[in-house]
Order: sequence, then C-alpha cells, then structure tokens
Amino acid sequence: MIKFDRSKTYSAMTSTRIIRLIALAVTCIGCVSSIIHPGWANANDKPHIIYILANDLGWRDVGFHGGRAPTPNIDELSNSGARLESFYTLPHSSSTRAALLTGRYPYRFGLQTKSILSWSTYGLPKGERLLPQALNIAGYRTVMLGSWLLGHAERSQLPTQRGFDYFYGNLSPVGDHLKKINTIELTDWFEGEKQMTEFGYSTDLIGDKSTSLIENHDSSTPLFMMISFAAPGMPLQAPERQAEKYLHVTDKATQTYLAMVSQVDEAIGKIIAALKKKQMREDTVVIFHSDNGGAVKRKYLSGDGDTKQTVSDNGPFRSGSGSLYEGGIRVPAIISWPGKIQPNISTERVHVTDMYATLLEVAGASLGKNDQIKPIDGIDISPVLMENQLLPQRTLILNVNEFGGAVLKNNWKLISISTLPSQTELYDIGNDPSEELNVAHQHPEIVKELSVTLQKASWEMAPSLYLEDLSNPSGYKTPMFWGENPQRP
Repeated sequence: MIKFDRSKTYSAMTSTRIIRLIALAVTCIGCVSSIIHPGWANANDKPHIIYILANDLGWRDVGFHGGRAPTPNIDELSNSGARLESFYTLPHSSSTRAALLTGRYPYRFGLQTKSILSWSTYGLPKGERLLPQALNIAGYRTVMLGSWLLGHAERSQLPTQRGFDYFYGNLSPVGDHLKKINTIELTDWFEGEKQMTEFGYSTDLIGDKSTSLIENHDSSTPLFMMISFAAPGMPLQAPERQAEKYLHVTDKATQTYLAMVSQVDEAIGKIIAALKKKQMREDTVVIFHSDNGGAVKRKYLSGDGDTKQTVSDNGPFRSGSGSLYEGGIRVPAIISWPGKIQPNISTERVHVTDMYATLLEVAGASLGKNDQIKPIDGIDISPVLMENQLLPQRTLILNVNEFGGAVLKNNWKLISISTLPSQTELYDIGNDPSEELNVAHQHPEIVKELSVTLQKASWEMAPSLYLEDLSNPSGYKTPMFWGENPQRP
C-alpha cells in the first residue's frame, strides 16, 4: 500500500489550484475587456456630456444638408463626429424631451398627445426615472438650460425637482423671445426655481449662460449640460444684426427664420469655443439635433409652434412638426466625441429613446433592474457610433395615441389614422422617403403585421394626460382638434 505525504500533496495541489485560478482570472479579465466597449471611459474618467436641442429646425435648415443659412459651427460638429441621417424623434416638443430623458415611448406614461402648453396643469409623471437623476447618482453635475416643456404647474414638476442641479430658462412654450413671456403672456424666465427678469434675446442668454457655466466648471467633476434652444421655433424674432445678413431674401418671415438659425449656430460656436478654452473638448460628448421637424402651416391650431407661414425646410420629407410623416419626426442629428467617434455618416435608424441607454453607458451609470425599474424602449447605439456597425433589426413605435399612430419595421412604415375618415397608409421608406406612394393595397400581409404591432402598443398605452387635462376649467382657448391636421400652402 502506497502512503501519501498529505502535507506535500496538499501543497502541490494548492500550488496547482493557485496557478489555475490566476490563469482563470487573467482569462476573465480578457473576457471583460472584450465585453466592455473599447471607447467608453472607465469609472474614474467619465466624459462630460453636452446635449443641444434646437426647436422646430427643418431637416434641410443646416449647412451640411444644403441649408439656406450658413451653419459653420454645426457643420464643424458634423465633420468631427457621427452624422445620423435616419434619426427619429416624436412629432411634438414635450414628447421628444420626455422620450430623451426617460428612454421610454411617451405613450407609456401619457405624453403621446400634443405638447404641455402654457395653461396645462400636468407634467412628466413623477414615477419615471430621468436621465439627470441617473447621472447625478453616477457623480455628474447636471444642468438644464432653455426650454423645459415638461411641466410647470407644481413645484414637483420643475427641472430642479427632477434631477437637475441647476436650471436657467423657460418652463413653458415661448410667446416672445425678447420679452421672456409664454404663449399666454405670463413672465416665464427662471433661475433655479425663482422667477426673474432678464433682458436680451433668449438664444443669446442661453448661449452666454452655457459658456459661463463651462468656464467656471471644475472639470474634474463630470458635467451633463442639456441646452434646449427655443429657436428657431415660433414666434419669428431675431436680432437685427443677424437679420441684416439676409436682406437679399425678399420674404420677411423667411429672412427672420434664417437669422434665427444663424443665431443658434453662433451660440453653439461659443459653447464649443468655451469647451476648447477650458481644455474640456477632448473629454466631451456633444450631441445635437432638432426636437422635431420644422414647423409648417396647418389648417387647425395646435398650440405648439403654430406658424402662419411655412418658412422651415424639411427637404425631401413630407409635412413637418406635429406629423407622423418623415418631415415631422426625421431630423438632423450629430454626435461628436474627439478621438472616440470617428467622422462618419450613418443611415442606421436611431430613435431619440436610444440616447438614454447610450449616455448612461457612456457615463458608467446604472441600468440595473434595481435602479431601472421600468423597462426602457431605447437601446445602446455605441456600435453605430464607435465602430460604424449595423444595429439589430427592430420595430420602432413612432407614436400611438387615441387617434392613430405609426410604426416602422425595416423599410416599411405604417401610418394609421383612426378618426373618420379613417386611413391606412404604407410606405417603403427605403425607396420612397418622401412618402409619395401609398402601397397598402399592394402589401396587405405587411399592413396586417404592422397593424397588429400598433394595436398591441395601443393596449399598452396610458391615458393621454392632455385629454385628461381638458376636463379642468380653463380661461384659454385650448386646441380641441387631435385628428388629421392637414398642411396648408
């Protein structure tokens, strides 16, 4: 019988196990490093995030799309990053902001119909987790500048109660860019939660405040700054010095609109210059897009950016803001991060809800089920941004409300209008981006499939807070038409 020296055997076995454990650890580290996206910053090196929204900017109203107004600063951003040529928002201002800040379709929490107007009493529901709240926990200083449009009737609805450390701007739709009043002529300009009197043009004020905050920011603390310009949305007002650049344009309304676009571009230039001066630009992700398509003249007033004359240019796309056609929801969009995102042009279909998941990933913030209790609809689009990869095939619910909706899958886009006379339209967006040819009758099987998807979404839909709010007494003429709102010449 052979006797074993247990101490030596144990020692040898221990050594073998240690070697194997070390090898396994090295292997696991390699696995983790291959899973973690190579472009994302580590936990101790979070990038700053500057998120810039324009209001009712037409698809062709930027220089890189051939716009009538030069936009050199926006163009510089597009040349330095990813230009997303199939970027979708929601048809209305409040809905887009809600989708961006929650990563969820607004029909899930009642913001699917119209925007929150100056006399509205409701806001973005308190049960929704917002992007600034998640970034706050991840160590970010969070700042909101410009148009909030997500609730103003109660203190709990204000941006400083929803995760932003600092707020400067207007809470409700703008009635005058110079007087700082809303559409019912009440003073609407705040710093924090305090109403204030401020002199100057709103775009300039937001641009200058953004610059000042960047200059005085401790760059060792990651910064999330959301800048939401009210321009070039209605009303048509611009500084005289900008308007003088367009004296060759005979139409006064168009002249003013183009001047407003130039003023937004100038403000963006100041913000980028401030980042460079502070030596923060290389560590900053800059996102720019419009909140929806350019405003167009419609038969019925909507209460949100109504215009008496169509002066925006949505290029080849049909209709404009407030519409489920491409002109209302497909917008110019750029994401720039020097050294991390190489200049490229992508036609992958990206939805504004995707920005929530993507930015939380960038920031190293939690999307764990204990923090993100409600499931999000957006996805992390880092493969598109960092590696120019294709996104997985998916179905986008472009919107659904009590009066219809739209869904996009592959190249097929279904628009359903349920108010009488009801309409079902199917477009091959890949070959017909202008939505000129309704092919619903030629493809009944696709209509059936996408209609089932839309019906399912409608069953998941929360009651519209806009419609509920109509039961409240109001001294204002609330727009009461919610069905098809035809465009007028």
